Amino acid sequence: MTSRLAALARWVRTPPRGPAADRAYAVALLVVGLVLLVLDVRMIGVDEPVADLPGGTLPWQVGVLLLATTALLHKRRHPVPVLAVVTVLLAVDVALGGSLGMYLVLFDALFTVARDAAPRARAVVLGVLVTLVLGVLVATVVVGASARDVVQLTLVAGSLLLPPWWWGSDVRRSQELTAEQSRRADAERARADLARAHAEDVARIAALDRDRAVQDERARMARDLHDVVAGHLSAVAIHAEAALAAPPDEARDRAALAAARAGSLDALAEMRSMILVLRAGADADAATAPAGLARVADLDVDVVGGVPAHLPAAVDHAAFRILQEAATNARKHGTGRATVRFTAGGDDLEMVVENALRTDALPVDPALTSSTGLQTMRERATALGGTLTAAPTGTVWRVHARLPRRPGDER
Repeated sequence: MTSRLAALARWVRTPPRGPAADRAYAVALLVVGLVLLVLDVRMIGVDEPVADLPGGTLPWQVGVLLLATTALLHKRRHPVPVLAVVTVLLAVDVALGGSLGMYLVLFDALFTVARDAAPRARAVVLGVLVTLVLGVLVATVVVGASARDVVQLTLVAGSLLLPPWWWGSDVRRSQELTAEQSRRADAERARADLARAHAEDVARIAALDRDRAVQDERARMARDLHDVVAGHLSAVAIHAEAALAAPPDEARDRAALAAARAGSLDALAEMRSMILVLRAGADADAATAPAGLARVADLDVDVVGGVPAHLPAAVDHAAFRILQEAATNARKHGTGRATVRFTAGGDDLEMVVENALRTDALPVDPALTSSTGLQTMRERATALGGTLTAAPTGTVWRVHARLPRRPGDER
């Protein structure tokens, strides 16, 4: 018994919905209608049937009630047609003497139309209801009823037809409000998801930018390491190799050792400056960079032409590194002298470095003659929007660099 009461309590708290609810309500109305028929509870103002039927009116009214409650099973999908069928059956029931159970069926049909029908259908049905109430008012006046009867019949008609409509409309507005709140909540969740996705994208882009910056910095450090340190170490190796290849000579050997020591100290100084750059951060590069084109590797250089006094730092730095690498190559593979020509016409700075190639060059380690330097020079020129060519012309090695006087991102 307790379990049954608990099940009933759960059913009351969470009533069925959808088609299951339609079936439950139809059965409930059928049972209530049958009880009212057995108790002979009729509508107000309806007492007797319009005609006597064999076997009485009760079996006929039961049949009408059964048809009406069966029609209610389809009220959710076809609310207006079901209302029309119920109205016709109600008229038949009134002719049979009237049953309060049929009014309850009409109440449910009107409620469903107000709740579920399309806006245009609701407007039409509401107009019909108002017309019926006004029709009752006009009819009672026409037949000469007293004022009391007119008011009473009008109020009865209105109280029978309008409350289910008002109730259904209120439920519909509540459902629409709930649906609108649900849509807003979904929209807010969608916006939150988009914002979260955007934040994740921004974080990923920032991470990619950081990685790209790290890669660029590593590439720059590799170029600077090759340009600065490799040049000095190459000079050390060349002097040492020259001393080893020639017959012993104290003065010459000491000069070679002095040159090797000077190159080593220069390499250490450059390494120290690079370490200071790494400790100070990226902004320290400008402060510790070589002081323009005034410094060139340890090489006899003939300079032709002039360099503009105010070059952008990026152009000045790139030009110096290209000149330094070209001078290092000239010192390694040339005769010890090079010619540098500057042309600063128009929007470009052109720099040509030429040196005669040695015909009796000593064999050197392959690591000292790699193409890394040429590649680095080209990368520096290309990064500014310029060009660089390096190739032998007869017995002369020629490096031709063209650098925009204003880099691409400053134009």
